[in-house]
Amino acid sequence: MSDDFWQKVLQYRELGLDPLRWITNSINEVDSMVLCDFLRQNRRSNHLLDYSWYDAFPYCGKNPDLIRRMYDIKDPKEQSVLRTKRIVSLFNIHSETTDYPRELSKMLLKFYFKINPKHPVRCFEISTTSNTKAEFALLDFIELHRGEKIGYTVIKSSCIKVIDPFQSPDSDINTAISLASSVEYLALLGCTSGFRIVPIYDAPNEDMINHIQDGHSLFSSKYNIPVDDYSSLNLGKLFLGSTAYANIEKEMPVRYDLVRSGMVIILTDKFGSLCPLNARMIEKIDPKFNGFTNFINHFSPTISNDVLKSLSHPRFSLGKIVAKYSPYFDNKFDTDSHIIAVHPVVTDGVISLLHLAKLSNSHLFIKDIPMKYKELAMLATKECVISNSTSSTNGCHIIVASSEVATNVLDDLKKHNFDPQIIGNVVDNEKPIVTINNSLTNYVAAKNIVDRFELKNVM
Repeated sequence: MSDDFWQKVLQYRELGLDPLRWITNSINEVDSMVLCDFLRQNRRSNHLLDYSWYDAFPYCGKNPDLIRRMYDIKDPKEQSVLRTKRIVSLFNIHSETTDYPRELSKMLLKFYFKINPKHPVRCFEISTTSNTKAEFALLDFIELHRGEKIGYTVIKSSCIKVIDPFQSPDSDINTAISLASSVEYLALLGCTSGFRIVPIYDAPNEDMINHIQDGHSLFSSKYNIPVDDYSSLNLGKLFLGSTAYANIEKEMPVRYDLVRSGMVIILTDKFGSLCPLNARMIEKIDPKFNGFTNFINHFSPTISNDVLKSLSHPRFSLGKIVAKYSPYFDNKFDTDSHIIAVHPVVTDGVISLLHLAKLSNSHLFIKDIPMKYKELAMLATKECVISNSTSSTNGCHIIVASSEVATNVLDDLKKHNFDPQIIGNVVDNEKPIVTINNSLTNYVAAKNIVDRFELKNVM
């Protein structure tokens, strides 16, 4: 083990971020499936939390006003003037709580009861920290404008999910990843313009804060997206995230209620693109796992940097494709010409299929599990060093459409350098089930994930 590697890890941990926590799970966030299950079981949560992977509000031609407030998670104070506004929230919570979804759900409900919002909170992001002094709850209150509705303002909060300890904590690549994550979700919904980012960040000293702000400016200049100059959180601990929004004058393809038997499921890019960086980190932690070295001849020498670059780059071309197959605002969806539903995959990997099944109350049959680094993923799973090798980078998502629409969507995706394919179809709408090729066990070591699927021998 390299002393230099562990010194860098220690540096991150002292700053309030654990750069290794994401590696075995391939994500530095709470198990979304388990948390959602606990929230659904609690009737008290129904009028407070209505979890969604995005949120959207009426758009009347003006950008919304955003009012940011930070709270003590355990003792928030209600602000009656703001409670009538819509809320997008992000939490940074100690791992001793996030590791236990039941306790986490209780904490969230207690927090929101004290805040007492008028509207249910649909979009909330949860990050973990190893330092209790780095805990916070950040709420972005959304002030909407009156007027004729011409579309939607789509909004999403996110934070850095993947960290390479060899990168400086305030590096441009880390900053870009923290901004790109939220923008990626907006592109998937068909947003193509009007993007705006409100960064969420902190650091222990002015030099690091200035460097992070320089990274914001670099990202803004590169993609021609305004990044608002919001102040840091002033907690003195490292944090990298953002709230992003965009305006769209089309209907969003999230009509899970219209998903029907016979529709096909497109994967826009192969699963598992995060695996090489995962394997490289695991080798640094435990040199006895030499999976990365064994397969080094299969990869470019810059593979780790390529993975980070992918995470730092929103796939705007995907937004253009999705928008092409979406109806204009206030028009009805036509299954013969429109994409019916989309859902993000990225670091969730195959878990996203479970979310899609629940949202659409559908039985999904998944025949193929295309993997970008199949042999490496199989080795990592066999050695039980990565729980979910299907975790992916930006550009990997799910699209549901009729087979006729899917043919055209596949052609357009290929023109924009995606590697898409139809991986399955919708069987019926009786209850949420995902029947999947039993090769899943070659890529997912975590039994608690595998057991959520119905495995089948598919030839």
